[in-house]
Amino acid sequence: MIKNRELTEQKILAAVEQIIEKDGFEAVGVNAVTAVSGVNKVLIYRYFDSIDNLLAKYIEQKDFWLVNDFTIIPENGVKEFAKEIFHQYINMLKTSPVLRKLYRWELSTNNPVIENIRKKREEIGLQIIEAVSEMSGQDKKIVAAISSLITGSVSYLYMLSENCDVYNSLLINEDSGWNTLKEGIDFMFNKIFE
Repeated sequence: MIKNRELTEQKILAAVEQIIEKDGFEAVGVNAVTAVSGVNKVLIYRYFDSIDNLLAKYIEQKDFWLVNDFTIIPENGVKEFAKEIFHQYINMLKTSPVLRKLYRWELSTNNPVIENIRKKREEIGLQIIEAVSEMSGQDKKIVAAISSLITGSVSYLYMLSENCDVYNSLLINEDSGWNTLKEGIDFMFNKIFE
């Protein structure tokens, strides 16, 4: 029975992903999930209680900050750790149109699902900032400001790249532009952690 439930839940979550990829988060509803998954509404509500809970479960499996383990920071490599986090963030946004749609949806809505995801991200972010600050000797507020500038900029530029080719002469719809941005991030951290 457990195996069947797990398979059905995965089928439902796969349907959510299909809907989001095609029409965005706003299109996710019980009727749409039923139509795409072929799973009865009763089971969707039995397994997830609500569409909000279903979306929360889906997002928790896709959001960069929620799916990665940032608890292990090498003692002598905080600078490289910080660079790697943002390189991975760029790579994940590049390969995940759903994650870009999540951020776009998050900018245009405020509901309990989004509020909960933001709270979880904030907790994780604060843990990373605290660890980086402690290990590098940099002020927490400065580490938080730099992290906010990078994550906000990267998210915005990826969403913009869907409709715009160039930003400050960087080709944001091509790997070359993103590689240059990674070099800029590396340069910044090299200076900060000198």
